[in-house]
Amino acid sequence: MADWHWQLGILGGSTTAWVLGLALLVLWLVEFRSIRGESDPRRRYALAALGGLGIWAVYLLVIQVTLVRETFEEVAGGTAILLDNSRSMALSGEGGPRSEAVRALIGEWQEDDRISPMVYLFGSTTRGAIWNDLAESYDPSDDETKIRDGLRYVLEKGANQELGSLVVITDGADAALRAETLGLGPGAPAIHAIVVGGDDPLDDQAIVSLHADTIAYVGVPAIIRADVRAVGELRRSELRVQLWHESRLEHETVAVLDETGRGTVAFEVTPRQTGRALYRLLIPAASDDEVPQNNDRAALLRVGRERLRALLVACRPIWDVRFLRDFLKRDGSVDLVSFFILRAAADLTAAPTNELALIPFPTDELFREHLGSFDVVVFQNFDYAPYEMATYLPRIRDYVQRGGAFLMIGGDRSFAEGRYAGTAIEEVLPVKIGAPGILKGSYRAEVSKRLARHPIVALGPDPALTKQTWRALPALHGANLVSAAKEGAQVLLRHPRARLQNGARVPILVVSEAGRGRVAAMTTDASWRWRFAADDTTVGSDEYELFWDRMIRWLTRDPLLEPARISTDRERYGTGSQLVVSGRLRDETYRPMKKARVELHYQPASDDQPVAVVDADQDGQNQATLRTPGEP
Repeated sequence: MADWHWQLGILGGSTTAWVLGLALLVLWLVEFRSIRGESDPRRRYALAALGGLGIWAVYLLVIQVTLVRETFEEVAGGTAILLDNSRSMALSGEGGPRSEAVRALIGEWQEDDRISPMVYLFGSTTRGAIWNDLAESYDPSDDETKIRDGLRYVLEKGANQELGSLVVITDGADAALRAETLGLGPGAPAIHAIVVGGDDPLDDQAIVSLHADTIAYVGVPAIIRADVRAVGELRRSELRVQLWHESRLEHETVAVLDETGRGTVAFEVTPRQTGRALYRLLIPAASDDEVPQNNDRAALLRVGRERLRALLVACRPIWDVRFLRDFLKRDGSVDLVSFFILRAAADLTAAPTNELALIPFPTDELFREHLGSFDVVVFQNFDYAPYEMATYLPRIRDYVQRGGAFLMIGGDRSFAEGRYAGTAIEEVLPVKIGAPGILKGSYRAEVSKRLARHPIVALGPDPALTKQTWRALPALHGANLVSAAKEGAQVLLRHPRARLQNGARVPILVVSEAGRGRVAAMTTDASWRWRFAADDTTVGSDEYELFWDRMIRWLTRDPLLEPARISTDRERYGTGSQLVVSGRLRDETYRPMKKARVELHYQPASDDQPVAVVDADQDGQNQATLRTPGEP
């Protein structure tokens, strides 16, 4: 189509042309008036005509009038393809995998050389793709289908590229998506949708989404919620959801579904130690579940400690009790509950109970109702019998075996002197109590040579300095005699000279595991002496606090004090991402495991083959760079 029109080249256009024309007309009239005195009329008219023609020529020259011919050709706007890249596009239907149908469609379009659209893949994010090799390279692997975000991304890109039409290829839908939410104006491109596999019947049970706080605290219940869904024939089946932690099945429940096949389940978890805790929610896959990959979700909690709760029970406020209690009270990370039992139920008094200043020992409340809320329980020179506590000792044993921590400190009312031999407490202690006996005299505790790296007694940066520090500490006085250290227990401190009947050195500090918990037996009540400098040196106070800080942290499983540690460069990864794993390996004596071979496995795993095998160096450290699985 062509169009002809006049165009002025003068600055200012038609307005300037009109002004100039009027000015030239006035000039011509002035000139014509000046020649009115010419006697010859023909000469007068000839001069007027020549002047007018000259002025007209000047006028046309100045305004630069031009005849312009414009030709128009209508060209359609560009086309963009927005292709679903989520893993559901790989599902099989009646006609085969959905991704194969997409490849066939794209291959058919690519046969027409006139078609060269812009291509975008969308899932959790949207990115560009190459049209020429799209049919061969299309391999859907994303975990999400964010249609709205993909549309907005392409429309914003197309605003500067004269986009005429947009083709969306997907197997999903967004019920909340409306055109007005995209801000489409009158010049917006036409949007076409091609649904792949929309009519395929699907039998599936799935965990749609998981909701959990990323921060949790030791001993504080946390809630993990999951939205579940059943479609097809599996809507008629029972939908069971399991909670797994550290390869153990913790809970199982049956979801209640509404008329649309959707429901929500909730699990309450109580972390028992600090660090990262991974909980898996799993729907056991039915034989006819067509998409078992969506039956498994994981929640990663970062577990901290609001405050470590400690229960300290003692018979009377001796020096050792006073110093330990003062240390725990000054530690801002410890919530200390302590009791001095100065009066037993059998003690005679002339005054009625309600007139006594001392409150009754809340035995039942502590050991029946609130025992599980404590991270560590300390019996310091405490004999249970006068306080009618025999029925509660099995509860303390069970508390330890379920993951609690227990420490018994010596004195004239502890161990055999406290009549603990043969009780439930002895079952979890790291020593065999035996007959009563008190070792008298002063001595300096000696660190067991093979255990000098254990964090409780490692008061120096290496074993040599650790032993030197222990030799410089003030001497202890007295210790409870026990029969022997139990098999598997670790004797960290021992008497330098005195021996038991079996020939072993008298143990001063013994630790061990008890079920899922940890226990320690400190057979002396004189550690308070370490608070004071010895032999005009500065050794003393700092070492006392370091010792008891390490003791409490080890008993409560502080991850920094564990012999073996493994860490990753990040907490969360996508499928197919690079993963860097670092580890430090030490044996039960905290010695580096030199040249130890480590196999790395993913959990859950499809087979028993390790994903990597690495060897530790001389310091027991190792590192591996892996690629995360292609599927969660």
